[in-house]
Amino acid sequence: MTRGARIAAALALSVLAGIAQGAADSAKDCGTITGNPRAAIEACTRAIEFLSLDRPDLAKAYYSRGTEYAALGNHDRALPDFNMAIELDPNLASAYYNRALAWSAKGESDRALADYDTAGKLNPRDANVFLGRGAEWIAKGDYRRAMAQYDDALRLNAESSPAWFGRGRARFYAGDFMMAASDLYRAHDLAPGIYSAIWLYLARKHADIPGERTLAREAGTSGSGQWPAPVVGLYLGNTPPDAVARAASNPDPARARDLKCEASFYIGQWHVLRGARDAAIPLLKEAESTCPRSFIEREGAAAELTRLR
Repeated sequence: MTRGARIAAALALSVLAGIAQGAADSAKDCGTITGNPRAAIEACTRAIEFLSLDRPDLAKAYYSRGTEYAALGNHDRALPDFNMAIELDPNLASAYYNRALAWSAKGESDRALADYDTAGKLNPRDANVFLGRGAEWIAKGDYRRAMAQYDDALRLNAESSPAWFGRGRARFYAGDFMMAASDLYRAHDLAPGIYSAIWLYLARKHADIPGERTLAREAGTSGSGQWPAPVVGLYLGNTPPDAVARAASNPDPARARDLKCEASFYIGQWHVLRGARDAAIPLLKEAESTCPRSFIEREGAAAELTRLR
């Protein structure tokens, strides 16, 4: 090898070493980057490829990358990372929990429940496990089991608005509107919001209890403003249903789909409260078929259709 070739080879090795060192340095950011899933994925990929990690730390790197893929909605890519994390560290409760969330997003309730069960055994004090199981039992239409999960969550944290809201919805779907209103009031009191006010109103009206005052306090009575203000206007008698349907428009197709599915459910509920069963059913069917699986309007439409049938 000539002297020039040796110098070129040395420079190339130096560049490669610098690249590898830079990659290794940036890999140390795995698990620490927030608010930027793509950058976090790159850092964790470098950690997996360039750092000499022991099994627990390698498991955490795969787990961290899986959570970032899930944050992007790429659950098919997240699942293999959670699988690797669990294979490397079978006691990593958070990996089972997040894999359950991924299975849930894909509509695989039985697999989600199995992972929630394992996560719960590894971390019995994690109330989120009970919330997750409650959501899956609601998705499967078993409202009694869902209520039991929310009961357990509330025993761990009596100030959990999601647990009160979850149990209130389960009771609503089961037709126990009086107790649903009680739970939904508690949820709304802990974390006030327009959606919780709408659901509290629906429960109260189904139970023949006035609910307009709380609803009006949350969003006014005009029905004008950002979504879901038109729904509030509908329930308070100030916005006709066709205006609500028109308000559910958006230049973003995905957002427009979501708004339309919500409008279908809430207008369908308006018809139910008025006793107009035949007008309600097509709208509820549309909500059930078009709402994303994670939307409470989808599960609400499914439960209402079961009652109406």
